Amino acid sequence: MNRRTATTIAGVLAVTAMMLTACTPSEPTPTKTPTASATPTAEPTGAPTQAPVGAPKDEAEAVAAANTAYTAFQQARFDFLADSELGTDYLENFVWPGTRMATLMEDTYKSKVEQKTSVEGEPFGWQANEALSYVAPLTNQSTGEVDPLGSVNLFGCSDNTGTTFLTDGVENTDIPKGSFPKQIVMLYSPDYEGWFISDTIDLVGQEGAPLC
Repeated sequence: MNRRTATTIAGVLAVTAMMLTACTPSEPTPTKTPTASATPTAEPTGAPTQAPVGAPKDEAEAVAAANTAYTAFQQARFDFLADSELGTDYLENFVWPGTRMATLMEDTYKSKVEQKTSVEGEPFGWQANEALSYVAPLTNQSTGEVDPLGSVNLFGCSDNTGTTFLTDGVENTDIPKGSFPKQIVMLYSPDYEGWFISDTIDLVGQEGAPLC
């Protein structure tokens, strides 16, 4: 099932933990649904999918599963950046619609078209810092039901040293290269058995950020 055939999620989950309010905006109700298939293979549309995963039983399982989904996203994002023909629907099975992350990907698509940006080489590397990462509760807006393990603040290092950034076919050397600390907000969808990206936050120069 893809975004063109999916129906609206019943009882969209919204982050309510105080830990998340400082780092994520309030989330509008998605008009499309994230989806997950039985295997992490491409759908007929070409959109990559993530393997379904059950609801976590504890904090360690939640962090590990969220990290697995975000790690799988690296290849999908690289392919999206590299191919000017791919729209944001290519990332529909990893990015929660209506969130800041969805907006960032829409802006990236516009940049691909207007400025002819692209990438080549290798996908971004990702090394999670599970000691810093933590879970926070998610509340169902329709029922008020709280999932105590429904969202994960994932901390780690994003490494772009193997990626070459291009503008109109020419390497853009203005983009800093290296390994940089980031915080990734992941939300769990019990209906679609997967972790979806809600936000990504650069932590360069921030106190308490992972050492990269």
